[in-house]
Amino acid sequence: MYKQMSVKDIKTLLGLPINYKVDACIVYGGYKSENKKIFLSVLRKFYQYKIEKLNDEFLNPILSVKAGGKRIWFIIEYGGVKLSEIIHFASMFGSKVNVLTGTIGALKKGLDPLGIIIPTYSYSIESSSHMYLRNNKNFKFYPDKKLIKIVAKLLKEKNKIYICPTMTCQAMMAETWEDITKWSQKGFYGVEMEASTIFAVSKHFNVPSVAILNIADNLIEKETVASKSYEKRKDLRKKIKREIFKASLELIFQKVK
Repeated sequence: MYKQMSVKDIKTLLGLPINYKVDACIVYGGYKSENKKIFLSVLRKFYQYKIEKLNDEFLNPILSVKAGGKRIWFIIEYGGVKLSEIIHFASMFGSKVNVLTGTIGALKKGLDPLGIIIPTYSYSIESSSHMYLRNNKNFKFYPDKKLIKIVAKLLKEKNKIYICPTMTCQAMMAETWEDITKWSQKGFYGVEMEASTIFAVSKHFNVPSVAILNIADNLIEKETVASKSYEKRKDLRKKIKREIFKASLELIFQKVK
């Protein structure tokens, strides 16, 4: 079925040239379009860039830029459904690095509320992960260890870094207090919505992947996105987001030759 479609088949379906290739993909796990502007403002400090138009409606949400001789896809996606297909295409088209950025809800008391979590693995029962790695019986989906070390080194001077396991749950509004306490007791430092999908699809195609996530709310401390403490850190989170985008681009320009 669809998994058997060739690169040529998909490029033809999407109206792309046969020689079209992607060098790297950066995902922002979320929904706010302002993140495209923030990403471009950071990219501008590295290289002049050119935005490319993608004509197929399915690809329209993707910001495709050429910079430094590389084509980078930047996509804002909330959860793993469409994201799995975007990462599938990017990987088939030659991506050498897939990076997840965005926020994460903390599951441990006392974490720096402006800290950055780099998952060692993400635990998930989501179909967008298990359909790609069907023999995975322990529900753990892993990024690339070398990329973890690189991004931690890039960020550790200015930020508190936690390299630890996380939980992927793509139904935020269904989460209960019992879920939060159980996940925390199992040793997960945070819960997000996209990491396992990116790790699984990337691994299927043997593309190195990594996630760099700034802490937003701390659920185990009963802080949510509706809390006043969360709102007060809004501007500080934007600053950290810029640092994460910068590290993501530095990683790509190091690894993609």
